[in-house]
Amino acid sequence: MAFPQTPLPLTVELNVGTWTNITTLGHVYRRDQVDITRGRSDESGQVDRSTLTATINNRDGRYSPRNPTGPHYGLLGRNTPIRASLAGSSSYLALDGTTLMRITTPDHASLDITGDIDIRVDCTLGNWRSSQDLAGKYDIVGNQRSWAFYLYADNSGKLGYTWSATGTATTTVLSTKPAPAPGSGRQAVRITHDVNNGAGGNTVVFYTAPTMAGPWTQLGDPVVTAGTTSIFSSSAELELGDNGNLTHPALTGQVHAFELRNGIGGSPVANPDFSIQTPGASSFVDAAGRTWTVQVGATISNRRWRFHGEIASLPQRWDTTGTDVYVPIEAAGIMRRLGTGTRVDGSVMYRAILRDTFGLVAYWPFEDEQGSQQAASALATHQGMAYIGSPEFGDYSGFDCSLPIMTLNGGSFTGAAPTYTVGVDTQIRWLMHVPAAGAEDNQAVLTFYCTGSARRWECHYGTGGTLGLRAYDSSGTLLFDSGDVAFGCNGKNLRVSVQLTESGGGIDWTLLTLEPGASSGLQTGGTLASNTVGRVGQLIVSPNGGITGISFGHLSVQNFISSLFDLGAQLNAWKGERAGRRIERLCREEAVTFRALGDLDTSTRMGVQVPGGFLDLLRGCADADGGMLYEPREVLGIGYRTRESLYNQTARVALDYDSAHLADSLDPTDDDQLTRNDVTVTREGGSSARVVQETGAMSVLAPPSGVGRYDVSETINVQYDLDLFDQAGWRLHTGTVDEARYPQISVDLSRSQIAGSATLTDSLRLMEIGDRLTVTDPPSWMPPEQISQIVQGYTEVLANFEHKLVINCSPESPYQVAVYDGAARYGPHSTVTNEALDTTETGVDITTPTGPLWSTTSTGYDVMIGGERMTVTAVSAPSGTNQTLTVIRSVNGIVKSHASGAQVQMFQPAIYAL
Repeated sequence: MAFPQTPLPLTVELNVGTWTNITTLGHVYRRDQVDITRGRSDESGQVDRSTLTATINNRDGRYSPRNPTGPHYGLLGRNTPIRASLAGSSSYLALDGTTLMRITTPDHASLDITGDIDIRVDCTLGNWRSSQDLAGKYDIVGNQRSWAFYLYADNSGKLGYTWSATGTATTTVLSTKPAPAPGSGRQAVRITHDVNNGAGGNTVVFYTAPTMAGPWTQLGDPVVTAGTTSIFSSSAELELGDNGNLTHPALTGQVHAFELRNGIGGSPVANPDFSIQTPGASSFVDAAGRTWTVQVGATISNRRWRFHGEIASLPQRWDTTGTDVYVPIEAAGIMRRLGTGTRVDGSVMYRAILRDTFGLVAYWPFEDEQGSQQAASALATHQGMAYIGSPEFGDYSGFDCSLPIMTLNGGSFTGAAPTYTVGVDTQIRWLMHVPAAGAEDNQAVLTFYCTGSARRWECHYGTGGTLGLRAYDSSGTLLFDSGDVAFGCNGKNLRVSVQLTESGGGIDWTLLTLEPGASSGLQTGGTLASNTVGRVGQLIVSPNGGITGISFGHLSVQNFISSLFDLGAQLNAWKGERAGRRIERLCREEAVTFRALGDLDTSTRMGVQVPGGFLDLLRGCADADGGMLYEPREVLGIGYRTRESLYNQTARVALDYDSAHLADSLDPTDDDQLTRNDVTVTREGGSSARVVQETGAMSVLAPPSGVGRYDVSETINVQYDLDLFDQAGWRLHTGTVDEARYPQISVDLSRSQIAGSATLTDSLRLMEIGDRLTVTDPPSWMPPEQISQIVQGYTEVLANFEHKLVINCSPESPYQVAVYDGAARYGPHSTVTNEALDTTETGVDITTPTGPLWSTTSTGYDVMIGGERMTVTAVSAPSGTNQTLTVIRSVNGIVKSHASGAQVQMFQPAIYAL
């Protein structure tokens, strides 16, 4: 027997050195329910931490953190990891991105396909815009390369396929378009390789499908390579998941099924269906006869994750007799800890130099505040720079990537690099701003001393914005002078680099500059023969103290030469970075596990990144894009769902009111919680745009013509002022939805109507924040159309014989946007009926006093008149502003008459998406 005839198959685990199932130990009291909350209470609220509450049996004191006799002593404490899951009706191969985590089957004659091949993988990935291995028969040891299938290394989402005809030399082709990034995370991908296309070449075609069952849609164009080919018959095993012979990261997610076919559309020679495998099995035989074995921590699982979080505290409680000893825990997702003060401190350039600079030896940011007594070091290996004169700390704020840096104002700074391992390369870089009027002629901006024969080096500024480089020996004799090179420094923000490489007994030197946001820089260079560099020791900024107006900062020394563009995006303060990519990067920088739903590369372009709270920066990205932050159930981390992934969704959960799928009444709410019809959007540090709904039921007009004015002002961090009008328009669109809200929809999975359907039960347990939920067949006293909502969050009750979800919702209709040649149409906005209609008339006379008239060539769409839905089958030629629509009546079951002057509106109007 299964739930609800037997207790809910709930598993709660604590990480006390290893994950320990405390449910099977009987330590989770089932007398008290387990409650979980996720997401937000409504669309206007802020995404908050997930929570889990439960009661743990502590009669033996093992969950008292400071009990020295307890088995978990020293292993329990603040932020102990906890997770919860339910057993599902189907399984999958679980892979968490660990190197070499995979499932394999040995080489077999049937797998040695040398001709046409067809490879298919059905998987749910944690991020479809992250490179990762999928499948392969590919081993570099002994040159046993046959083929490999993967998401390409540039993280673009393009599918890659590599094959070898010899076992040694390889050919790689990529899909011409990225694979979609589905909102569910699940997708099947496929390649077919015709090794002899009959035209002197070979052809690879990429495909995608919702699942392995299809239907398959070609992805981009076929990729044709000159020459016929074959696939090497290797002895390599067939692998799903990570392939240690390739450079891509390991697969992160779930594999549902795999097929390898001999020939395009041919018979499967390997076809593991993980959905039917026994959870925990270490091996199995597929329908084609191949034996598969899980490797390096991969698991066959049927878990439906409910929660991953941390226990902030373990309060000890007992009754007065001391018989009932327990711990009422409240665990929370990672947002709780990240929201208690975690900051992304430091400017973008400061963080970049410390995090992303290879071979960093010394670094002085020069971001010190006014009144500082030295220029502080950013590294513990060396001291700050002392100064003489009167430099102005915190004076120049023109670099978006930096906090204000100092202006020399006649000052001079001296510091020393620590002892380090000397190699052949030396690189010294800094930021510099020269006033538009220029600076003092022939002044050394930076002098540094080395231990080699070329003892002293000077980078000097010249009138007109020139820069040059000089070197002197230990006696002060000039070894070379580049002269004044026209770098055009005046009025510019620049990153300057001096690069020195010992080669062939001499020194190859290069002087380079790069402006923020530029795709190319300027450089000059040459060779100083018969000299060495050695180690950099002392450095002096403006050694003669003769520079006044130049601003200077972020001086670094490296024993490795990297491209001046290695921090190009950071130099531009990440301006133009996609919102989803910024969330992904910030999570990576702060070592927070990240998951993505949707295409990160089509999210909104952001403005500059500024220091701030970690969660505040993430929320700023989500606000700009209009997507949704969330905490994934399957890992302790941060997830982001892009705005585009919310568009035109197929319902993840389809409920039916007549079938008693709902546990409580629907409680529709016609209120103004989400209403905003006068919207002003301002760019951080920029301009603003305002849009107003002037007409219609949700307009600023006084009731009953409208709802009155609901004005709102928002500040967002987008790249351009030109983005603001569209941003304001989208917010106006979502704020003028003329339909009821359904704040909460309740479902009880213990009800026979749901428990009897494994498909419906699974869809509810897999439901994610941002998914679409529908309810059909509403009661007769409500509008007859399907109720369609976006899941904003939910509360989940898990008890012995109860599993209930109270789902927080908002209208989904704003996310039904126009697609080329789709069902939605643009229609006139001022059309009314020009006659009274009885309940059966199919020729509807209309008039459109303003705006464009109705097209006579486009038909097959639906209109709404007085709550009755009609399908337009023909449109007459206009007579002035008058036309006639030929319609099919009562499409939604509403039968009624209509007065003259009734509004005629598109049932599904075409909405231009942000």
